Parts: sequence; C-alpha cells; structure tokens
Amino acid sequence: MGRSGHACSVLGSLLLLLLLLPGPAAAQKGSAWKTLSGDAPAVIAKGGFSGLFPDSSDPAYLFAASNQDSAQWCDVRLTKDGVGICLPDIKMDNCTTISDLFPKGKKTYRVNGVSMTGWFSVDYNSIDLTNVTLLRAILSRTNRFDGSFTLVQVEVALSQYKAPAWLNVQHDSFYSQFNLSMRSYILSMSKQYTVDYISSPEVSFLKSLVGRVGRKTKLVFRFLDEGLVEPSTNQTYGSMLKNLSSIKTFASGILVPKHYIWPVTADNYLQPSTSVVDDAHKAGLEIYAADFANDFALSYNYSYDPLAEYLRFIDNGAFCVDGLLTDFPITPLEAIGCFSNLNNTKADHGHL
Repeated sequence: MGRSGHACSVLGSLLLLLLLLPGPAAAQKGSAWKTLSGDAPAVIAKGGFSGLFPDSSDPAYLFAASNQDSAQWCDVRLTKDGVGICLPDIKMDNCTTISDLFPKGKKTYRVNGVSMTGWFSVDYNSIDLTNVTLLRAILSRTNRFDGSFTLVQVEVALSQYKAPAWLNVQHDSFYSQFNLSMRSYILSMSKQYTVDYISSPEVSFLKSLVGRVGRKTKLVFRFLDEGLVEPSTNQTYGSMLKNLSSIKTFASGILVPKHYIWPVTADNYLQPSTSVVDDAHKAGLEIYAADFANDFALSYNYSYDPLAEYLRFIDNGAFCVDGLLTDFPITPLEAIGCFSNLNNTKADHGHL
C-alpha cells in the first residue's frame, strides 16, 4: 500500500472510532458543570487532530471535524498577497518543506522585539506556496505523514470543516510592518463565515475588534508565560493576570497555559491549584486551558494517564475550566463524556 493509501486507511479507522464516542454532555445528566455558563467544557482541537497528523493539515481538520463537539483551532498567518493560511509556527521551516523549495529564502526579522531567522509567509505570494507541504512540528511524533499534505487556507478551514471555528492571531504587530492588516483580514473572514472564537495575546488587536464582529463571536485574550511582555501595554502577562476586570472590557474569555491553574514543581509534582479559574469566573470571564497533549511529559501525579490530567481540570469538585486546547481532542471528549462525575453525589466530592 502506498503512502496515500495508508493515510486514507488510518484516517478511515480513526473517523469510525471518533464517531462512536458519546457527546461531552452524556455523563452530566441534569447536573450543571462548574463552568461559567453551566454547560459542558468545550474541546478545541489545535490545528485539528494534530497529535497524529501534521498540525493544520486537511486530514487533521477532517478527523477533528467529524465530531461536532470539538472546535477547530487555526493559527492565522498572512502571505505577501494578504491570503490567510493556517500554520502552527510563524517560522515556516519549523513545520513545512518551504526550505527545500526556496533554499535561498532565509530571512531575519524582529518579531515582538525578538530577532528570528527562518522562512516567513510574508515573503511569498499564496501561489508560491502551492507545492509547499506540511511536516510534523514535534519531531518525536510519527513522520509517516510528512510531506503528504499541502497548506490549508483560512477560508477553506472556515467553509469546509463543519465545526465551530477558532482563529488565533499571534503576531498582529509583525504583519503590520509589511503593510498587511490582520485586523482587516479577520473582519473580512468574520463577515463571510461563522467565526465562533477569535483569540490573541495582543490587547490592541482584540480591542480593535470590539463591536465590529458578530455578537456570537467570542473574543479571547491569550496569556503567554508570566514573564513575557504584552507588546501593546508593555506589561508582563503575569502582572495582567491581577487585573482581570480590565480584560473583561474587551474580551469574554481568557486562554491560559495549564500551569497557571495547576502549577508543577521543578521535580514534576503538582502544587495546589491557584485561584485563577475562580478569579476569571468572578470577573465574568470564561477561562480556557492550553498546552494539552497525550505525549507531553505529564506530572507524576497523573501516573502517565492523560485522562487523569483532563479530569483534574474539569472534575475536581471545586472548579471546571470552560474549555481545553489540545492536540488530541478524542481524549478530553472521552474524559467529559465518559469519565467525569462517575462518583457524583448531591455533595461535592473532593479533589482528585
């Protein structure tokens, strides 16, 4: 069997498995979740099912979209001619074959004040990228699908994959250096297609969208590591966490690295949970947790079981995040639909 035949066989088997899974509300019969809305937490598939297929590839999105209970995450990048593509890294050489096709295309740019060297989408028209294919972004994962799939344009992701859409804009200020307006592009997409979520770690970008996107579109402020500086306010993300009421003025939710909620010690053991989920809910903000993957190093407290990690965030008796951003959407769907509240009583159960 050739590469394409094997890929189709694997995809077909996985699609069948996913279709057999129950919906996320199945385990909660009449019992409200501890989310802000009381609904089951959302599952956001980062670049589709990126734990198996290359992030932001067509089969990754198709597999994740086969279950309507997961939203599709797209990291939006702009080409030289203003076309949006879904790509997990601003440096294209980290996740595509761009360096093979354009060996002299290496450039150095400043991105949010940091010098970066590599291949960037702003140097190529969309037609130039027709034959560029995707690679796995994490080298420990299978290389079986490397070079098999071409880039996915944002319009395709919004029009063809029948699932809630999440557009993440990571470097708005970078594109403005090349006379490209990410704001105009995102507003254009939101008028043509249903965009359920728009996230960014840049305050000025999200503020520019307030009142200009549909009422059903949720604006989500993305927190990066605590010590990094948010470019439009010159504050660290750690300091901004102390003033969530100000974020409520331009966003309906926040997205945080999972260690913001359950810190881990240097020797890989969980510390007590922080108050960030309760703080967000008290401020009227939904809170989504990021950085989940079955093959990432887990705290010893989870006994190498990713299900145990997800349950710590959604079924601990004290709080529940409003969503989970993951490379493996099947696992949190299983945690939500099959394993949460198994010992639920009228009284709250204790921490896991």
